[in-house]
This record gives sequence, C-alpha cells and structure tokens, in this order.
Amino acid sequence: MKSLFSALIIISLGASQDAPSSPDLSNGSENAVLDTASQQIPSGLDTGYKGFVWGSPSGTAIPTMLTKNESTDSLAVSQAFIGSLGSDSVAVTYFFADSGFWKVEIDIVIPLNNIDGQISDFRRLEKNISEVYGPPKSMNQQESGPSGSYSNLLNQKFSRAFYRSTWSVTPAVIELFLSTFVLLPASDLAIFSGNLSVLKLVYYNPDFMHSSQPVPEAKEIPSIFEIY
Repeated sequence: MKSLFSALIIISLGASQDAPSSPDLSNGSENAVLDTASQQIPSGLDTGYKGFVWGSPSGTAIPTMLTKNESTDSLAVSQAFIGSLGSDSVAVTYFFADSGFWKVEIDIVIPLNNIDGQISDFRRLEKNISEVYGPPKSMNQQESGPSGSYSNLLNQKFSRAFYRSTWSVTPAVIELFLSTFVLLPASDLAIFSGNLSVLKLVYYNPDFMHSSQPVPEAKEIPSIFEIY
C-alpha cells in the first residue's frame, strides 16, 4: 500500500512538470508585442507620410492625432485636419489624385505684420528639416521693402519676402515656402485687408501625380474694354 501511494505522488509531480505554462503577460512581454505591431505600420517618406501610404484611396482612414475638419472637400479630393505639430499651430490637408494619396500640405500659423518673425519661423523649420534630411537641394530667398518712412496714407508700401527651400528624398519631395507682404509702417486703415502672408510645408510624391481630368479648353477672352 505504501509503495502504491508513493507511485501516485511521483506520477502527480511528473504531470505538473509537463503541463504547459500560461503565457507571460508581464509589462516586458506587452511592450514586445506593441513593438512588433508598430513595426507593421509603414513609415518613412519612401512609403508615405507618417504611416499613411502613398496611393491610398481617398476614403482611407488617415492615422493622425489631429482634429478632422468636418468641412472637408465634398468631392473627396482632400481631407483636412487642424491641431499642433510641435510648437506650431497648423492646418494639414491630404490631397488625392486618380492614383490616390499624393500630397500633404501643411499651413503653419505665423505672426501677422511681423516679417522678421515670419522669416525666423521659416529658418527654424528649414533647420529642423535639414537635420533630418540633410541640406536643401535648392534654395531661393528674396527680400525687398520701402526705402524709408512715408506719411502718405494713400500710397501704402509693403515689405516683401519670398523664401523657398526644396529637399529631394526619393521618391518624395519636400517644399518649404514663405510668401509674405507686410504693410510698413503698420496702419489700422490698411487699403488691402486680410492675411497677405503664407508659410507652407509640403510633402509630395511625383509618382502619384496623375489626373484623368481633361485639360480645360481655351476660352476666348473678351476685350479689356468690355471687362473694365
């Protein structure tokens, strides 16, 4: 009887050692799973913009933490979002052609009536992009403005700046663009109202710039005497 009892104990111990162990749900294992999942999401400009693949159809959900602008184009050629990228307030628009997603255009909020601040923002972004993708492939910078002060309210003058830098990150292209007109000196009786300055950052893929829309036919332009 004693021998039989000992045999049962040995069999029980052996069975417990052979039983499959439950999966390890420690934080380390969970992080490993998340890391593996994140590796499945395409990233880099060779495949798309921030995980959204070039050529994706217009109805595809866009992975972003930005807030969607519900007044998005009804023709489904674009999807717009607003929010922040780093320290900048932005409006981000994804554009779609016949071949799918081909461009994202980022409008950056810049200080009005402050041309020095606008140029500073351009140079800051240019530096940040260059740290990631290297120096621009091409640059164009132009500035001009009033030669001196004036007092004629009917002859208002502007300080102007045009800055453009281009990076080639095959197959994509990056464009940083600033065009600004600032009234100098400032006046609350400006003849031309509204925002005359724009700072844009554009990522696009030339391989997906396809459209089946027919080229508009040339229209006969009436005489300037009929127009004015």
